Parts: sequence; structure tokens; C-alpha cells
Amino acid sequence: MIPFFSAKQQPLSLKWKWGILLFIVFSFIGMVSVYAYFYQVKEAQFEAYQQTYQEKYESTISFLEEFESIFQDDKRTSDIDKTNLETVLPEVRRSIHYFESQDVAIRLYNNNNQLIYETKHISIPTIEESDQLQHIVYQDHDYLANSSTLISNHSHKLLGQLEFVVLPNTMEALMAKQKDDFWIILLVIEIVSVIAAIAITSIFLLPLNYLNDTLDMVEEDSLSEIRIRQPKSHDEWSDLNVHVNRLLDKIDLYVRNQKQFVEDVSHELRTPVAIVEGHLKMLSRWGKSDPEVLDESIEASLQEITRMKDLVQEMLDLSRADHIEVDYKDEITEVYSTIRQVYNNFVMIHPDFQFYLDSEKEGTELYVRIFRNHFEQILIILLDNAVKYSRDRHEIHISVSQSFAQIEIAIQDFGEGMTEEDKERVFGRFYRVDKARSRNKGGNGLGLSIAKQLVDSYRGKIRVESVLGYGSIFYVEFPILNDTRQIHKSKLIQQKKQL
Repeated sequence: MIPFFSAKQQPLSLKWKWGILLFIVFSFIGMVSVYAYFYQVKEAQFEAYQQTYQEKYESTISFLEEFESIFQDDKRTSDIDKTNLETVLPEVRRSIHYFESQDVAIRLYNNNNQLIYETKHISIPTIEESDQLQHIVYQDHDYLANSSTLISNHSHKLLGQLEFVVLPNTMEALMAKQKDDFWIILLVIEIVSVIAAIAITSIFLLPLNYLNDTLDMVEEDSLSEIRIRQPKSHDEWSDLNVHVNRLLDKIDLYVRNQKQFVEDVSHELRTPVAIVEGHLKMLSRWGKSDPEVLDESIEASLQEITRMKDLVQEMLDLSRADHIEVDYKDEITEVYSTIRQVYNNFVMIHPDFQFYLDSEKEGTELYVRIFRNHFEQILIILLDNAVKYSRDRHEIHISVSQSFAQIEIAIQDFGEGMTEEDKERVFGRFYRVDKARSRNKGGNGLGLSIAKQLVDSYRGKIRVESVLGYGSIFYVEFPILNDTRQIHKSKLIQQKKQL
């Protein structure tokens, strides 16, 4: 039994990771924004709250300084009550009551520091005198309070002392409502953050989900049919789709080539294997006692085995041509010297043929982007084909011409030629123009297919012109490499490989 702590946990999907990250970011931004907003609102409200009661406080002072009778020393009013106020004019009394509200406490002292009037009994520390209402925190409550000396506006005598205290009821109720609003808005922001994170993550990952769903449908049978749909936007997602489609194209090509390789090899090996098997069975039954039959069977078997070896090698060359872009991307070849070398080799090994080389600018250096061995292999395949299919006129022409951007190599023979149908199929695998005679001439019908594969892999072109009974001309074109820095770099790479 595997312990619980050792079991591999399923990793979080990208959707959850992005969703959690976006939720944290949105929540943080929302909380900071709401907190900053409510802080500013609180400051503004407190300032307005303070300003309102400051005006009320100043009005109270101005009012009280108009009436000296309120502060007269009368022993009958030494007790704390409102008896003394009853002698004040009715309009003054009404004005005094205007300042008496539930959230304001007023204390009046005469010039002997005797309390002569208060609206509410409260217990707070001594209040220092100031021009502005002061913010006092007492027993976890916020008060606005101040003390002011009252001087008569008429006689300019000292009347007494005023203590003006704004009770915390209104402000605390305002702050409590503001706190409730803060938590409600914060909850709304959290909900909106969750919804926004899910929505944005889903929209952002929609192309990736489509890509995953499409790739899940890809199987060997449907590999050539399914491709990623290109989005209208030109961004990183579209670039990724392009690269995935290219990868699918390459995989499809490799799979088809592999299938073709297996089918072609099995088809082509069937005949030589059957021949070898027939000779061996004949020898096993009675042929080994006859020296002539024994020699004939051994010679035929060796020929077929040699043919099978050549066939396998050619098939390997053909399959390797699919990897040229990766394995030989920095290889370059000088055209004229390579053609001259291949020409000299064929002149030497085929003395019964006349070879003619016509080159416009032989002696100058001209480079194409191709591995030298592959360039030689293309020339050898075309020249060997020309030799094989030449009948009476043993004459082969090689011409090289160039334009500003292209170089063209033409190889002409005066042999059997081919029909229009043959020209269309001559570059196919195992195709022979004359199947009965081709087996006697050697080869497996893969040479031109290999040449075309190599030419196409290096961004070149190959074509044929032929007239039945009059011969054929094969044309090969390659782009000229004019980048001197690339030529210098490739030469350095080749020199390092040779060391």
C-alpha cells in the first residue's frame, strides 16, 4: 500500500493557477482602492463634521457674549439648574435651546469658576483652551471639544467660561455605517474578482483549450486531415498555431514516408528474396551435387543479395533526405569545381562515352547552400542515368548557366527518351521507364526519386524534357548564395570539422 504522503498529487491546471493569480491581483487592487477611497471619504466627512460644529461653537460664543445676565452671581442659582435661564428674555431662551442638541453638551461657568449651567453631564478630561475644536479620544470614543473664555461685547468684562463638547454619537454612527458599506463593497469586489478572474482566464486559455482538443483528436489515420484553425488575430497564439501545424505537417510527412518506406522495401525485396529462396531450395533438393547448377545458383544468389544491399542503402539515403534542414543547414558547395570533379570521374570510368562540359564562368567561385556530398550525388545519379539509357550515340552534354539569383545545370543524353506519361512519373519511387530492360541494367528505380528529394530539400527545382527515341535533358536549379558573411561562416565551420 502506498502511503498517502508519498502519492503524487495532481498538479494544478493552468486555468486554476491563472485564476488564483488574477483573483489575488484583482482583490488586492480592489481592497487598496476601496480602502483609499473610504479613507479619503472619512477624512472629508470628519473635516466637514468638524467644520459644522466649529461654526456652531463660534455661534454659541458670539451669542453668549451678548448677555451678561446669564453669568450674574446669584446665590439662588448656585445650584445646577436652569432657574437662572428663566429670567432671560424669551427670544434669548429660545436661542439658547437652539444650541442644546443631542450630540452637543454645553457647560457654562461664571468668572468664579462656578458651574451655572450644563445641558448634559459628561465626564471627560480637562479641556485646554484653543481657537479650534480639538479631537479628543477618551475611553475609546472620539470627541470634539474646546474651552473658551467669554468676554462681554458691551462692557468687555470677563463673563465666565464655556466648554463645548461634541458627543461621539453622530460620528460613531456615521463611521459604523461607513464600515458596513466598506465590508459590503469589499464583498462585492471579491465576488466581481472571482467572476472576472474566471472569465478572463477562460477567454485567455480558450485558444489553448482548442489546441488541446484538436491535438487529442489527432491519430495516425487522421494526421493528414486535422490541422489547427488559424485565428484572425496576429499574435503569439497565431504564431503557436502556425508552428504546431508545421510540426503536424512534418510528423505527417515522416509517418507517410515511413509507411511508404516499409511498403516499398517489402515490395522490392519480395522478388530477390524469392529468387534466393528458390535457388537455395533447389540446391537443398538436388542441385548441390551438380557443380554447374551449384555455381549458377550461388552466382545468382550473390547478385540478388548485392541488389538487396544496394536497395536498402538507397532507401536509407532517401529517408535521410527528410532531415537535411536540420543536419546540413550551414553547408555550402562551390559549384564549378564540384561539377568539374564529377565530370572528370565519369570521363575516367566511362572511356567509351564522349562527355562535354560547357560552363560560362568556370574558374570563378560560385556557392550554393547544399552539402557537397549531396550535390555530387545528384550529379552522379543524373549522369549515371544518362549513361544507362544511352543506346547508339554515346554522347552526354553537361552545361552550366547562371542568372543573378539562380544557377542551372543541364545534363543531356541521346538515348531512349520517354513518353509524356513517363515524364510525369519518372521521379516516383521504384519507377522505371522500361521495367523489363531496367532490371538488366541495374538499379532499383530510386535514383531520380532520391535526386528530386535532395533538390527539393535544398529549395531547388528539377525537371525533365524528353522526346521518345531522341533522348532526355534533366535541368537542376539552385538559388545562388550571395551572402559573403554566410559563405565565410560556413567555410570556418567546414574547416573546424576537418580538424
